[in-house]
Amino acid sequence: MIAVGFDGNTVDAAPLDELRALAPGAIVLFGRNVGAPAALHALIAELRALETPAPLIAVDQEGGRVARIGDPVAQLPAAMAVGAARDVDACERLGTLLGRDLARIGISVDFAPVADLALDPANTVIGTRAYGSDPLLVARLAGAFARGLETGGVAATLKHFPGHGSTAVDSHVALPHVALDEATLRARDLLPFAAAISADAAQIVMVAHVVIEALDPQRPASLSPRILTGVLRDELGFSGVTCTDCLQMDAIARTPGTVAGAVAALAAGADLLLVSHSPALAREAAGAIAAAVDAGTLPRERLLEAARRVRVLRERYATPQPYGGALDADLPLAIAQRAVTVVRGALRLHDGRAVTVLSFEGGGAGGADDVRSERPSLSAALRARRWRSEIMRVALDPDDDDVELLLSHLPALGERNFVVVTRRAHLHPKQRAAVERILDVIPAAAVISAAEPYDALLWPRAQTVACIYGDDALALAACADVLSGRATAHGSLPVVPDAS
Repeated sequence: MIAVGFDGNTVDAAPLDELRALAPGAIVLFGRNVGAPAALHALIAELRALETPAPLIAVDQEGGRVARIGDPVAQLPAAMAVGAARDVDACERLGTLLGRDLARIGISVDFAPVADLALDPANTVIGTRAYGSDPLLVARLAGAFARGLETGGVAATLKHFPGHGSTAVDSHVALPHVALDEATLRARDLLPFAAAISADAAQIVMVAHVVIEALDPQRPASLSPRILTGVLRDELGFSGVTCTDCLQMDAIARTPGTVAGAVAALAAGADLLLVSHSPALAREAAGAIAAAVDAGTLPRERLLEAARRVRVLRERYATPQPYGGALDADLPLAIAQRAVTVVRGALRLHDGRAVTVLSFEGGGAGGADDVRSERPSLSAALRARRWRSEIMRVALDPDDDDVELLLSHLPALGERNFVVVTRRAHLHPKQRAAVERILDVIPAAAVISAAEPYDALLWPRAQTVACIYGDDALALAACADVLSGRATAHGSLPVVPDAS
């Protein structure tokens, strides 16, 4: 009933003896475990051979900025880009493509899709990982992607139940509270989960470390019998495996602690307990669970029920069965192109002119644990399409002196295409002011929002504004295709930005 992560990206570097002794129900792979394709294949084969039936091999492979594995797995656009494209059938086919590629290398569980809503502009932990803010749209797309993953050959996971989109607090660093009234929560945040569960779209539900005050003001959902058992099981009728988000996240690790949290989560109704970074801590949690059963504070029936659910899933995926039908490998790029959303103007470069890309970046919209060794750029994507292009990188919150230096340099560049790539300027006041000053000097500069689309209405006098929902290579390639006339933008905003 424990899912554990470890360090090492080769068979020799992995703690196989320690994992064999722990006998976890699942093993979670991260970017730190992903080396060359051949090494990854060999490592997964060894992990699957640790026990019979094989432990579940799980990964967070959502698309966009959360993608632990690169080649040979298809890279997908962010969920919010899929939401902008608004094609439910294509979303399901994306899931099948990804599921097939994961199953081919021995992965049995994908911790996707995200069924949270993008409701708070300050929420960057979810952000473009959500399909949008409309619960009906998110319900259709999350359900479709889950079905696609299962068709492809892996178990899908709805997350983060009962919703992480209404709070800007990141549960990796603190315990968020959602203070919604229960009627709003059920009609909005819970709706995508309820719809997917009703359609039997996914075999796993991941529960968030978020206090939902209307349901249980005392405990996070991941430790709450009211939510894990009362709402998820009894009300919504979910019969699959419930798993916690990582119990080493600070929302739990600080209080009550990872080990005590594992016992409490199991008692509340969780079946699979995620300890993503420490086999030693996972072993300590296993000992605490056994001690609680021996002491009578954790019912043995609850232990056996959880073990049975996890074992059923392990037996089902003991032998990989990837989808064998025909799939379109070009679909991810096609969806990313269609997702590009032109809010104002015409997103088209002037032929014959060089391009200067002014890119605000730092931590940017990318994740720290993904497959990129270096940040891709719109300029590089344009050069790959035979445009003369240069990039000028600017801090997310640039100093006044840096902005002055930049502005003094721009007029000397002469007639050319200028493209400004913003990243969450709505949360970075200095970036917002810098873009305003760039538009003073270059009024025709196109503004591209490369994260959530909340930047779209910040500069009403910008002649061209577009949103691409990510700064990964796929999103930037799609943007370059639209700018250069190779593709047409058809996206519509999946969230409603605020002009303030």
